[in-house]
Amino acid sequence: MFHRSVVAAASRTISGPVTLALNHHVKSGRFNLDQNQLSLSAALDSLYTNLSLPNSDRFLLPDDQLHNAASYYAGSSSLSIDNFAGIAFAKAYSYVNIPSKGIYIHGSVGVGKSMLMDLFYQTCTSGFNTDTIQYHPIKRKCMRVHFHEFMLDVHQRIHAYKKRHSRADPIPPVAAELAKEARLLCFDEMQVTDIADAMIIKRLITLLLDLGVIVVTTSNQPPSGLYEGGINRSVFLPFIDTLRERMVVIEMDGVHDYRRDALTLGSEFGTEQLSTYLCPADHQVTHITMLQWFSNGSGDVRSETIPVAMGRSILVQKSNDSCGWFSFNELCNGPLGAADYIAIANRFSIVIVENVPQLRGETYNEARRFVVLIDALYEAKTRLIMSSDVPREDLFVGFDATVSTNDGDEEIAIEDTNLERESYVVGEGGSSSSSSTTLIRTTNDGTMEWSATGRIGVSLAQLSAVKEVSFSFKRAESRLAEMAAAKWGCDGV
Repeated sequence: MFHRSVVAAASRTISGPVTLALNHHVKSGRFNLDQNQLSLSAALDSLYTNLSLPNSDRFLLPDDQLHNAASYYAGSSSLSIDNFAGIAFAKAYSYVNIPSKGIYIHGSVGVGKSMLMDLFYQTCTSGFNTDTIQYHPIKRKCMRVHFHEFMLDVHQRIHAYKKRHSRADPIPPVAAELAKEARLLCFDEMQVTDIADAMIIKRLITLLLDLGVIVVTTSNQPPSGLYEGGINRSVFLPFIDTLRERMVVIEMDGVHDYRRDALTLGSEFGTEQLSTYLCPADHQVTHITMLQWFSNGSGDVRSETIPVAMGRSILVQKSNDSCGWFSFNELCNGPLGAADYIAIANRFSIVIVENVPQLRGETYNEARRFVVLIDALYEAKTRLIMSSDVPREDLFVGFDATVSTNDGDEEIAIEDTNLERESYVVGEGGSSSSSSTTLIRTTNDGTMEWSATGRIGVSLAQLSAVKEVSFSFKRAESRLAEMAAAKWGCDGV
């Protein structure tokens, strides 16, 4: 089952902590291994080595310099670099002086991108020991976060800053605060499908790189594929060049989905459990099994209100201390987004979703919300119990097909070249924000609505490339398979 020859070859070489940790998990039977994973682990070993060298932090700006530096790099400061006092700019700190580049990892679903990034993050924050070698944590402050959660946090920071400074540019101070909290930032599942997020990401991540933050990210797309087909993508393209120039881009070109092996591995743990994917939905056994899962939670059956970011809330009609019970329509047939699903995932250890339909191209908005829900539950290691009228392998149908536009114009008629300015996004907006829609100011029509899952009345092809969307559903299928394993939500799989 495992690629033993690859493991043996790796053990004969001098390995860094990420490769050693990977081999440890392979030998214990927890992970599979292939050459792509070894190549990525070697690159992560190299980055760890650079970040752990003596005085490797000498190029980091002091915290009290970050706000001025971010304003300078953003072009919103009238001060020259010579006006900044202190050692930071006296030594001409700049991203060109930073000894290490970050890493941008892309590839198919389930090939080990997130797993290896997590091993790297764990090494940087906790170290790694063998019988003969001890690897110490690096000196930098570190953060590991799913990209949905990161963008939700960014939107909250922008919202809070705008309440205090309604006319000021919020991006430099937000970048400065993030740099204070993390000089190594690890993102999982970077994706850009919304105009509000695209314009914020472009400026924010560029500023973080300018401030010396090392970024490691996983994505389904190479940099060139980000925001492909998105509205006014031309203003986003310089950011793609920035990523290529200032990060090492690594492709995981394997095709085997190791998440699906979790179902087989789960049987080896000897753990018997109730089914988590129940079909058909209207069968008596399905309902009885769902009641059994719900009864695993303690406390009285009740309804409750869960707080969501930026003052919002979501009503849960049926819950107990550890389990929330929802219908598919409650969660995916209304204006809910990542903020709501993250709040649900953080509140419950078990989430039941009943009557999930087969998801086709004509139910794209509902399917897209369901994918975001799965991402939130997966990241939180929340157990998902669901019922459907179709088997899991038939849940997503027809999303590989090209969807034609309604008006023949892939970049919808917003011709104002200043759209990239954040002030052109009205309200909160963004696919990862707590709002379900983004309102964009236009020169002709006042405002138009761009939904978190696609502008009202606008086809899928205008939101983002079909390739991006198709991958999101493949990732969801992969994650559902892993989340059905016996140990999911206990010790993790």
